[in-house]
Formats: sequence, structure tokens, C-alpha cells
Amino acid sequence: MEENINMDYVKVKSKVNNDFGKANSFIKEEFVLFPLYKQIELDPSLPSCDVLPYNDFRLELFCPECQKRRIYNFSNSSLVRITHFSADNKLCNTISEVLDSNNYLSIKAKSDCNHNLLIVMKKISNNRMEKIGQYPSIYDLNEEINNKTFLKQLDKEYKNYYKTACSLFSFNTCIGALTYLRRIFEKLLLDTYGENKESLDITLEDFKKLRMEDKVKSLKKHLPSIMFEQGFNKVYSKISDGIHNLSEEECSSIFLILKDAIEEILIEKMEKNDKIKRQRKIAEELNKM
Repeated sequence: MEENINMDYVKVKSKVNNDFGKANSFIKEEFVLFPLYKQIELDPSLPSCDVLPYNDFRLELFCPECQKRRIYNFSNSSLVRITHFSADNKLCNTISEVLDSNNYLSIKAKSDCNHNLLIVMKKISNNRMEKIGQYPSIYDLNEEINNKTFLKQLDKEYKNYYKTACSLFSFNTCIGALTYLRRIFEKLLLDTYGENKESLDITLEDFKKLRMEDKVKSLKKHLPSIMFEQGFNKVYSKISDGIHNLSEEECSSIFLILKDAIEEILIEKMEKNDKIKRQRKIAEELNKM
């Protein structure tokens, strides 16, 4: 049986691959991981195909179901005109024209493992949009959060605090995100006290009553040395200042560096504990000889 071929579609598909298949300035991994309800400013003069996805546009992203990076193939947007050119061979419709007649936009893709991606955008103005929905979530699509090696070595409470902080940040709830970073810091001190209480001349009840800086001083020789280095010694005060005195936008600007600092502190603590365990084991074996 002879196969029927729609030649118009073939021409359109060819036009997409040859003229628009080089790049897309908007659909990047940073866009997929961009927080919800935070406005994105656009150049209103950009061609629609430079902002909205088109047939066969592909992007490598982390797939939360496979727990590895996959190639996502984006669906052709009905709002992208790919055959209407002006006299100087430029597309006639701009993103401003698209937004002028559409209040909501959806962006769809399917991975090579057959898992779906959906992003819903809302128009704020003809040069501003914001993401109002996404599946999988920004948190789930963030490879850095989901594949952190050090997280696998932490106990459940640390993991929950860390993941909640990152999840809140992805929803642009940055004061709340800093609150969970502070909980990690405070748990670190309590755990360190518990691990070394026999050598400390203070009860747990009295320890809890101390100011934060005094808690840190009393545990100094047992805490990761990085906590007392320039910059890292300000982590707790910067987190607390953010929670009590800064706006969501200001907290957003400091969250990532404070998160990275907390990570380094936790990593050094785990490395220190591993070193102690190794040395104790070797000492025990030597004493048996």
C-alpha cells in the first residue's frame, strides 16, 4: 500500500531544522530550573521561534524517574510561525506579538525514555512572563540536588532539611529556605555535642541555653575547622540576618552561596568522622598484635 505523505509538513519540518535548529536563546536548563512565580524579562523584539520551542528542538536534562540525564524533544508550538518572513528575510511575528494575544502559554517535551515535561507560563506584560506550574517539579529536575553524593551519607533529618531548603528555594520561598539551612547548622551543633558530651564540662540543658556564638566556641575543637575560616565563620549570622531582616529577593540572592557553605561544612564533618573511625579501627587492630 502506498504511503500518503503531506508535503507541506515535510517543507515545514525542513524549514525548522535548517533555519531554526541551531539554538534557542530561551529554552535552556537554567529556564527549566528557574523558580516558579518569579518574573522573567524578555526582549519583546525577539522572534517567537527564539523564545518558544519548535519541532525537533532538543535539550539534555536530568530525568528524575531515570535518575540520569536524557534528551528531551520539545513539541512544536502553535504560536511559532515558521514560514512567514518579511522582506529582509526575518520572521514577522515577535514574542511581543505572541504575548499580545495570549495570556497563558504551555511548553511540552518528551524524553528519549518517554517521560514527559510540561511548563505553564503566564503573561505579565508583553515583555514579562512567569512560570506558574511545572511537572516534574523544579526540585525533581535539579540534578545537583538529587544526585549529591554527600547526601547519601547523611542521616534522614539532615537530608529532609537540605531537600526542603532547596525545594522552597525552587518555589521562590527563600526566607523559608534559609530557615531550613539554619536548622541544619543547629542540628550540626547538637550532634557534635552528643558525640563529645563526655569530654565537655556542660550539661545538654545548659548547652541549649547558650547563645549561638558561645555554642560554637564551646565545641570549637570538635567542629569542622572550615567553620572558623574567614567567610565561613559568618554563615550562621548571615542566615539569621536573612530570615529576620531581608526580603525574599534579597534572601534569593544569598541562598546559593550559603547553601554551598553549609555543604562544605557537612562534607568536612563527615570526612573528619571517617578519619576518626579509620584511625580507631587501625588502633584496635594494632593493640591486638
